[in-house]
Amino acid sequence: MTADELKNEVSGILKDAHSAQLYLVLKQNKELVLKLADTEDKSTTPEILRMFSELLKARIVAKDDLVLRNLSVADESQDAIYEYDYDSYPDELNLVKQFNIKEAVCNIKHFNFKTDDLNHLFGYIIYIGSMDNGLVIFKKHYPISLIKQGSFLLGAIRKNERFEKLPGDNILRLNNEAELLCVKNTIFVFNLKVLERNMGFLALIQRAAREAIDSIESLDILDDITKLRDELTEPTFARKLSKIKNASPIFELGITKEAIIEFTRNTPELKGKFKYSEDGTKIKLVTKKDKNAFLKLLNDEFLRSELTKQYYEAASKDILGSA
Repeated sequence: MTADELKNEVSGILKDAHSAQLYLVLKQNKELVLKLADTEDKSTTPEILRMFSELLKARIVAKDDLVLRNLSVADESQDAIYEYDYDSYPDELNLVKQFNIKEAVCNIKHFNFKTDDLNHLFGYIIYIGSMDNGLVIFKKHYPISLIKQGSFLLGAIRKNERFEKLPGDNILRLNNEAELLCVKNTIFVFNLKVLERNMGFLALIQRAAREAIDSIESLDILDDITKLRDELTEPTFARKLSKIKNASPIFELGITKEAIIEFTRNTPELKGKFKYSEDGTKIKLVTKKDKNAFLKLLNDEFLRSELTKQYYEAASKDILGSA
């Protein structure tokens, strides 16, 4: 999906949306369970619709310079939105992808304070749209957003110039931030960090990273492949490593080890960025800086401007076309 297509889809749904539904995602014994939140129709439901409509308008519809990238080749562009393009879905993501409003209306029960426990609250699903066309938003819940029984909130009563205890127990604090959006059965990611740390995604990218390491090992270009394997537990590095399998033109074009080594040695702007084995046939990775430079090399991020004849580091390489 292109950025313009995403804008049009979201804009069309919001234009015709007159209501929103809030579902609580509970995590019980490692299983995810959905419960419908019975919200008050006259004020609460319209406020939920307003909050999340404004979020989508600001992040997508009204954004002239919207950057949409595939998640598998995520380059951490500022304010970019990432389209989930992996074949596998962790349970947390699959719940969002498979959400169906017609099935939800028929089968999902209301949250009941007598039988359900807010301590198991994992997140929220907000559905906006009609029974035939809508979008799904996922918002992660954090314990700090639950004001439990036994504590209380102070609300400012402006006209009286004083603070008073707000009524109610177990108060949920909800704002218009979100991590995921699902439109036309496609997931879009707003927050990479939450995806990696809380949505079961780390195991998936670690698997892709291990496959990338196997491909790198077949090049026989490193003097010690374990230097990369040691970084698999670090989420950001693992994701950078995992994208090599899908994004690196070096593997797609069959660039040889010898050509890569020659490029690093003979490009003036790259001198000093890489260390080599004693016989000069392999690259040595000693520091984290070395490892990051090597990943940039495999992702072909060292680019030369034909206009200025200078080299640049460019994580995002949109092919403009051929002459």
